[in-house]
Amino acid sequence: MLFMFQWSGAQAQNLEINLIHKDYLWKPFSAAIVSQNGTDLNMIVVTNSNNKSWNRAYLPIKINSTTNNSVIFDLNYSTISNSGNATFFSEVRDNSSNKVLWSHFLNNNTNGQFTNGSFTLPSDIKNKPLEFRLYIATNGSGEHALDVKKAVLTVP
Repeated sequence: MLFMFQWSGAQAQNLEINLIHKDYLWKPFSAAIVSQNGTDLNMIVVTNSNNKSWNRAYLPIKINSTTNNSVIFDLNYSTISNSGNATFFSEVRDNSSNKVLWSHFLNNNTNGQFTNGSFTLPSDIKNKPLEFRLYIATNGSGEHALDVKKAVLTVP
């Protein structure tokens, strides 16, 4: 499902898009188990594989805008690795070319404590089909989790 939003540069207020709202359906890839409700997005990876694995939750979206402003991405999340090692990160890809438009590492193990991140996304993410991705990349067996309480896009 592709979600589209459009607003004009003449609007005085910021548009906020809550990516974990119940209207958005995040999908799992590889060994990721994804669950969500209106206030949380959870991803769990339990693997016995010794190979590198790019486990993720992903969301197709398109943000139409006439502004040239950058997009702000606010994220409130926790990570935990009960065993093994994992790398946690977020990424935005062009869904047509598969080109990475933005990527940022998250804290690898917050021990279940929530942390905030505010990221400036490039203005060229607008007006094209995108895929937001949240990764738990593993290189060996282990048990890992990512819990997201807030994932909001703001266009000034």
